[in-house]
Amino acid sequence: MKILFVALIVSLYVCFSGIADARVWRDKFGHSIDAEYVRMSGESVHLRRSSDKQVIQVNFGILSPQDQAFLKERASGSKSFKIRSALNRVDAALEAGLTRNKLKYNEPLNDYMFVRRLYADLAGRIPTYEELTGFLSSRNSAKRSDLVEKLLSSEDFVSHNFNYFADLLRIQSKIPGTVLRTDAFIFWFKEQIRKNRPFDDLVEEMITAEGRIWENPATAYHLRDNGMKLDHVSYMTKVFLGTDISCAQCHDDPFQDWTQYEYYELSSFLGDLETKKSLSPPRGKGKKGPKGPKYELNRNALYKYLGEKNGIDITTEEGKLKVRRLSGRFNRAYREIRSANELVVYTQKNKPLRLPDDYQYDDFKPKEIVKPRAIFGQEPGGQVPPSTRQRLATWLVSQHNPRFASNIANRMWARFFGRGVVEPLYNFIPEDDEGSEEAYNTQLLDTLSKVLVELDFDLRAFTRVIVQTKAYNTLSTRKTVSGADPYFFPGPILRRMSAEQIWDSLLTLMIENPSAYRAGKGDAYTEIINLLATGPQDVEALIQRINKYRSYKPLSNLFDNKGKSYLGATNQPRKKVVPQKPNSTGNKSSGNPIARINSKNSPSMNPNMAMQDMSMMMNTARRSNVTLVRASEFSQPAPAGHFLNKFGQSERNFVVGAVSDEGSVPQVMELMNGAATMVLTKPDSLIFKKMKNESNPMRRAEIVFLSILNRQILAEERDMLVKELEKGDKAMPNLIWALLNTPEFIFIK
Repeated sequence: MKILFVALIVSLYVCFSGIADARVWRDKFGHSIDAEYVRMSGESVHLRRSSDKQVIQVNFGILSPQDQAFLKERASGSKSFKIRSALNRVDAALEAGLTRNKLKYNEPLNDYMFVRRLYADLAGRIPTYEELTGFLSSRNSAKRSDLVEKLLSSEDFVSHNFNYFADLLRIQSKIPGTVLRTDAFIFWFKEQIRKNRPFDDLVEEMITAEGRIWENPATAYHLRDNGMKLDHVSYMTKVFLGTDISCAQCHDDPFQDWTQYEYYELSSFLGDLETKKSLSPPRGKGKKGPKGPKYELNRNALYKYLGEKNGIDITTEEGKLKVRRLSGRFNRAYREIRSANELVVYTQKNKPLRLPDDYQYDDFKPKEIVKPRAIFGQEPGGQVPPSTRQRLATWLVSQHNPRFASNIANRMWARFFGRGVVEPLYNFIPEDDEGSEEAYNTQLLDTLSKVLVELDFDLRAFTRVIVQTKAYNTLSTRKTVSGADPYFFPGPILRRMSAEQIWDSLLTLMIENPSAYRAGKGDAYTEIINLLATGPQDVEALIQRINKYRSYKPLSNLFDNKGKSYLGATNQPRKKVVPQKPNSTGNKSSGNPIARINSKNSPSMNPNMAMQDMSMMMNTARRSNVTLVRASEFSQPAPAGHFLNKFGQSERNFVVGAVSDEGSVPQVMELMNGAATMVLTKPDSLIFKKMKNESNPMRRAEIVFLSILNRQILAEERDMLVKELEKGDKAMPNLIWALLNTPEFIFIK
């Protein structure tokens, strides 16, 4: 469609519902249109035509230079205004709820607690010694808001945010029941977080995606539930709409209003969705129809090849038996590769969804075709999207479906406060439903939902609002608050760090740069698995492909910023390090440790030795079977028996109750004498290197406290430490071990 634009009139107005810009726009070809600016999603500019109020999308790149400059100026100025306005309104809604119930905010956070909480919530780890003391020593009056901005734009935020959405979307490193790795999707999803892709835009792309995973990584969203279309719909409503309709899959829900027919009406939007296609299509109509290429491992050719390579005479019965045994593993591996190539998201024409054979209600008959229908809200008006899946995506994220915004706003609030405004997160009643009393502060939920829409589903900006509220910046509520209890948010609820936060915090104490190695696109694996790229091959080429497939290791997909493999780094020989002489002024250190941050005897790392130290630590970890990468870079989820698994990481099979923060004996044992703790208490670990230049035992203990618990030593603790430090070299490993095993380490106060 030819549309667009040159700026003639600018009309701006500001209101609580957002900022609208009505103007005449022009493109580079001279086409013009009178329209109102709605929002931007990536490179798409959404405009509402003045003539018919239809919302259209235009690529930013074809706009006139004047209009591009207008949008850039508007984006830089209006977002900060919206955030300030949103913060005031959210605080007002919070305070109204507290006032009505005669409650007050909890005690404000001091700087120590603020830094620890913010790093845990935005970076997914505790702060380093330098990050903590640098913040504490700063006299900048805006240092708290500056730290929020710094962390929101950091790679730490990308890593931590991915962990959250990996749980929510049940992301696994392999499509369940297959060998197809999802490295391309995981890499793509992290890129969307890094680019700060609007959440509605991201969801829309995943729902409408088509192709194979190496062609379009977003297709992994549908492939995740390959062959389970009805279950896929159930997960979709829980995750994106905060609505559980799963009971209605088999029968009318006796506890809610959903009927089985309504379930099928919603599922019918995906009726023509298919996730598997044979590599060898059958003949076309008639006996003379064309055949597709034969992707097969010819048995006779394989026997002959294996016989020649292994010196086996396949003309004898004994030789045939030997080569048959050898061929078994090759046949199995090739079937796995071939099956992975059959996974593709596409639309199967003329294949509507039908009611099940055992449909038992009188309103419709079994096997009857079901037409798609939005079971609440309404589909947007205007031009009908070309496919039912596009219709679903358009309705799902539109303002005609308020549950989408309310759901993600409620989930994001729960991330930082320990519970949602409405519970349970996966099945709540929006406040605009008649008679709903689910939300104890309906004004707060309504405000959060509207703010998210006004911010164009910018989750980074929405997070910025949440962490700057008065309630977030107070001490955690210490009493137990269940999901059924009324709660008005005088502060967050006391939370245990997630498995990923605990692991990444330990890693922060072990090595200088926890994000040094990141997972790549999985190109090496794709090259092995993608049969379609080469077409049918002879047996020798297929055997080579199979051998590469069988020897592939997930760690092969970890690289540093120079493209160096993690596996290669851990195979480097250990180099001898000459210990540095302790600082002679160390014994003079006393008083407030923060006052000595910039002194000559403050702990520091020699930049020239950083890579060597990293290599040494990696080799130490390798001997303990520990991989020194962040939780977001591991296989998803981590393998059974891993630290993350023991501390309750989701297995990514369910949405409800998938993550656990309950304590257990394996967790106690892991922190007491697990591999990670053993590595951390080795002299190669970063926390020991920070103490290397300190000869004063109490000063070294101060470094340990500030690094692990992110606070100073209390007076009563100092008295106990005096005797413990007399033990000499054993004192520091014992102190590190003791602090790691305190509840204070794993809880966010």
